[in-house]
Amino acid sequence: MGCATGIVKYFVFLANLVFALAGLALVIIGVLYKFNYSEATDALPSNFGVAPILSIIIGAIVFVTAFLGCCGAVKESPCMLTTYAIILLVIFIIQVAIGVYAFIKINEDEAEPRSLIHESLAKTFKEYGNDVKKTEAVDAIQSWFHCCGLDRYDHMVLHNGSLPHSCCRDGVSVCRPTNYNSFYDKSCSKALMEFYQKSSPIIGGVAIGIAVIEIIGAVFGLCLSSSIRNQYRRSAY
Repeated sequence: MGCATGIVKYFVFLANLVFALAGLALVIIGVLYKFNYSEATDALPSNFGVAPILSIIIGAIVFVTAFLGCCGAVKESPCMLTTYAIILLVIFIIQVAIGVYAFIKINEDEAEPRSLIHESLAKTFKEYGNDVKKTEAVDAIQSWFHCCGLDRYDHMVLHNGSLPHSCCRDGVSVCRPTNYNSFYDKSCSKALMEFYQKSSPIIGGVAIGIAVIEIIGAVFGLCLSSSIRNQYRRSAY
């Protein structure tokens, strides 16, 4: 095996070892989030709440694909490497298709995400104090996003005249509407929409970076597979 082929082999192995660990991390994060923070996802629209499940599925696919790449490089198996490259190319095509579809849908109706978030939150906030699960979901959202109320903080005033503890700023045990500096005054529908708008470009950038790495990995995998096949042919004569 030539020097260049050896370098490609170790590059493919190390890159896929990192990918395998990243895939395992996605699975672990998805599982932990699903079982420990499910109350927050219950308050979001269904297409937002499936994020932990998607994290588990994507992590498992990444782990299996990276495992194929690692084993193919170590065992110098053209079959494994070719399968690995084909899977990467298929994932890349699916990512592009989903990205184009999402881009078109967002541009067709920019108000749709805002409407989905508001409608889903409205159902949850309406049951605050009446349903234990919905109450936990609201408290989790208000604490995490530093907001209070669906559209206005005064909608969250309790019977004793105070606001829920999840509305209180850090270090404040009891907050009241009369003390404006003691609670978060931003509405939760606005806070979640701002989070969605800020995180979308980051997610898009990460997706583009992953897509580029997938193409490079597929090309390197096919090159290594071809080189190993040629080596077998030469040794057969």
